[in-house]
Amino acid sequence: MKKALSAAVLAALAVGACTTQEEVAKQEPAKKETKHAVAASVGAKMYGGPEVAADTSKPKNDYNITVNYELGMHCTGFDFTYCCVLPPYNSVQSQVIKTATGKKKYPELLEADEEDAGVVVDGKKRFKLSYGFVNNTYSEGNKLKYWDVPYDVNGDGKYGKDESVANAYFTHLYVYKDLKGTNPTGGSADKDKKFVGLQIPVPRDNGPAGAAVPSPISGGHLHYTGEKGTIVYTKSPVLENVPIVLTNPGIWDALGLPLTPFTDRTAAKDLLTLVESDIQPFQENWVSLVDADSGKPVIDSHSGKPITFVGTNPIDIPNCSNCHANETANGKKFKLYKQERAFWKGLGASDWIADLKATSVSILEMHDDHSGTEFMKNYDPNSRSTMNRLGRDPVLCQKCHGDNVIGVLGAGTHKNKEGKEVTIPPLTQAIHTVHQTKVPLPDSHGRSGSCQGCHPAHRYDGGMENYPITIDGKNAYADADNRDASGGCYVGRDVHSNPNKDKDGVETDEHLNAIGSWLQTNVSKIGNNKGGKGLWCTNCHNQLSRELYQRDNLKNAFMQTGNTIRNKSLDEIAKAIGVSKKELAAKYMDPKVVLNAKGEDTPGKSGVLLTWSDKRMVPDIAVIALKGKGPMGSKDVDGDFSVVPLSANPAVDIASLKLPKGATGATAVPYSAATHGSDYWLSPGAPHCADCHAAPFVEGQGGVAFPINQPGKYSLMRYSKGHAGIACQACHQSIHGLYPVKNGADTTTYKQAPQYNPDGTHGPFRCAACHEVNENGVPFLAKNDEDHKWKGRYISEDYDSAVSWMHATAPDLGGKIPDEDDD
Repeated sequence: MKKALSAAVLAALAVGACTTQEEVAKQEPAKKETKHAVAASVGAKMYGGPEVAADTSKPKNDYNITVNYELGMHCTGFDFTYCCVLPPYNSVQSQVIKTATGKKKYPELLEADEEDAGVVVDGKKRFKLSYGFVNNTYSEGNKLKYWDVPYDVNGDGKYGKDESVANAYFTHLYVYKDLKGTNPTGGSADKDKKFVGLQIPVPRDNGPAGAAVPSPISGGHLHYTGEKGTIVYTKSPVLENVPIVLTNPGIWDALGLPLTPFTDRTAAKDLLTLVESDIQPFQENWVSLVDADSGKPVIDSHSGKPITFVGTNPIDIPNCSNCHANETANGKKFKLYKQERAFWKGLGASDWIADLKATSVSILEMHDDHSGTEFMKNYDPNSRSTMNRLGRDPVLCQKCHGDNVIGVLGAGTHKNKEGKEVTIPPLTQAIHTVHQTKVPLPDSHGRSGSCQGCHPAHRYDGGMENYPITIDGKNAYADADNRDASGGCYVGRDVHSNPNKDKDGVETDEHLNAIGSWLQTNVSKIGNNKGGKGLWCTNCHNQLSRELYQRDNLKNAFMQTGNTIRNKSLDEIAKAIGVSKKELAAKYMDPKVVLNAKGEDTPGKSGVLLTWSDKRMVPDIAVIALKGKGPMGSKDVDGDFSVVPLSANPAVDIASLKLPKGATGATAVPYSAATHGSDYWLSPGAPHCADCHAAPFVEGQGGVAFPINQPGKYSLMRYSKGHAGIACQACHQSIHGLYPVKNGADTTTYKQAPQYNPDGTHGPFRCAACHEVNENGVPFLAKNDEDHKWKGRYISEDYDSAVSWMHATAPDLGGKIPDEDDD
């Protein structure tokens, strides 16, 4: 079935958060309404070559296949013989748009055959979407130690078939029948569940969904998620059968691929000899349209070439070894890392590989000392084993710590210093709190360098010069500005850190609210002719995002109707969250490190540490029924307790809810009550576009992906859809690498948008990518009537107005596929 992009959303596929107004005014002072044509001319001059179409008013492709990923930057190791913080997990997500073939023709968003989720249907034509990675066709072996690392998955003390780390990591996820959430019995008996890695082994070089829907690293075809999306279940401390929506409805995807940052060419040498400059963090993936029956490429009528589009899949390795493979972290107390390093050097390993091995031992030894664990109890430094010298299975952090990012909602317990049994803190809180406290690494502006120092910051070209952290774990920019680093996961890449954004494809205003305007003036200084360096990590990842989210009760997210404080002044926002305007700036909008006499960040004073503090506001997740003084619920046949949820919108008027029989009341409960991952990641803990941008340049509301997002609240961008049900990431790319990226750090993403934009510019998508457009860059479909006005102006006459109108009229359906009546 194919879906027409109807008249109510005909304005554009072009989206943007920046402007070229000043530059256009210099070139065409008397014709501002035609600045799109001017920008196209500028784009042609700047980028030239075959990327620029002969006629920039028409789509340059028969079909556009969008290509994006689901994570801002996946950070993982590749050797799980000792321990693992995060498993490999990269996805390919696409939508297929048949472009317009006339001024009054609509583009069409193509869906799947009702009987075969792997077949794209365009009328009587049937296609498939093959995918893969450029020069990266496998993982396990000399790129990854995952399936080949033994792990007693079922706990019987023996290693049977399929018992490996790869099958141990996702055993908390389960299905009953399929990946659509089908539950034939409607119950929650453990005997009916099929657990990933146990009843459903993960095939080698596949994502964890590979047994149900093949998702190999190469040689596969994308799968359509349909009306429900891709759903698995997990267990919460208070609820059985918590649905985890891995991919939204209406998306073509390949899930959780075990991608590594090593190409086939690099990995042709011995794994032990790899060096840090071998890391290629911006892997280039491709998606091709092929005939469903023959598998032959489909040829584009414009270029005469096969219809293939490339995109980016970021995958990088953290910088733990810069501290943990030397005395910076270990001091004089912890010494086992030295023996581990010497062992691997004796086998001919590179310094980098030996440091990575030593790092694992350092982390585990320090964890034992600080937390009373016994991970190193049976470690044998004299063993000659090249697999595992721990004398136990590898340590997988989420087997004890809660972590929303992989759906581990329950955690273990331990005894605190007072001897009381307490829940183990969320993994991200545990890691960030200790590192931010002990080694905040501030730059000369007081902004923490630990973000870029710990998280990956490798470049496309493999160059290590101007790297943000030194080989002994110091901030290379301690006397300068963190943002001066040469590029990586975010800095020197994303539009928010790209000083050249106004010259590189974007042409609409920033559309900022009071918070965004303050950050532009005081921090970013990009887009206001101040020659700034952009935002820093903590300007987005902070407690303010949670405070704003808690106070939302939206009716229409794009128009921002309902209750919110996002459209208020800074004085009003500060008052609403109970702080002074000065504290709002210092702790919430631009949090800084506050050093004590030991050179550590100071709890209670640091705005950065506030983000990870236990004593802070945690947003609500839902409204549940009460019985007496506790939650109302019931136990299933296995004795597992489930509360009674009444509303997925935690801000709903409780008095309007109908209570179930026997209930004595209802209350909203915070994330920390429902998941031991608290509100970190895949939750309100992640930033939102709406934190800084004014409506309608915001996400839609949540709903489909509850409890990751909620109706009445802003969705995470990765789950948000806009114009005609097209994913926000399709037009903007994914977080940390939003169009236009700065060339140099990530040339993979830089060359992506010109595949679609007829004028060869670097993103976001323009209207002409899918529509035929007039001299203002607006689709001919736009009529001069009351339905096609923005703030009193016909959108056909002004590109900025058309882009605003297009965002504002998007169907706000919480991630569902819009019907034509919704458009």
